[in-house]
Amino acid sequence: MLIALLIFVCAVSVQYIIKMQNSEEEETIIEAKASMTQEQLKTHTMLMMTEIVLKQFVENIMLNIEIVPVDDKQNVIVSLRASEFLKESTLLKDSYNLLKEIQHVEEINDITLKWFMPVKNNNTEILTVTFDDEALAAINEISYKDIPQAATQYIKHEHLD
Repeated sequence: MLIALLIFVCAVSVQYIIKMQNSEEEETIIEAKASMTQEQLKTHTMLMMTEIVLKQFVENIMLNIEIVPVDDKQNVIVSLRASEFLKESTLLKDSYNLLKEIQHVEEINDITLKWFMPVKNNNTEILTVTFDDEALAAINEISYKDIPQAATQYIKHEHLD
């Protein structure tokens, strides 16, 4: 009985020590983020966005990332290349999957996804979707079909079906 009690006390002690170390690591991360310059924050956000897009798509579809600082957050514009054969529903599904991952990036104020595809041999912006931080936080509560209503800005080109 004494051995069982000793094992229990040791197990609880180990868990407590691990939790304390994890909380100290989280505090260090928070302090590091607070001490970042705007340029470092911009680079950090750009790397996170690139990682999310590359994880979501097999092919390289990212054309550009623009980041505009707004107070302690950032407005992000991601330009993406769509195939000339994609339909609106496919772009909405792809956008939805990206937004579900992007919502976890705390530094984002507004996110804009701009989809481009060839129209009459010109690279044309065919779909623009913008979400502010509140709408982005609620992305899990909607489906991809609800993006046009949930977005703070939704612009569809006439050539998109």
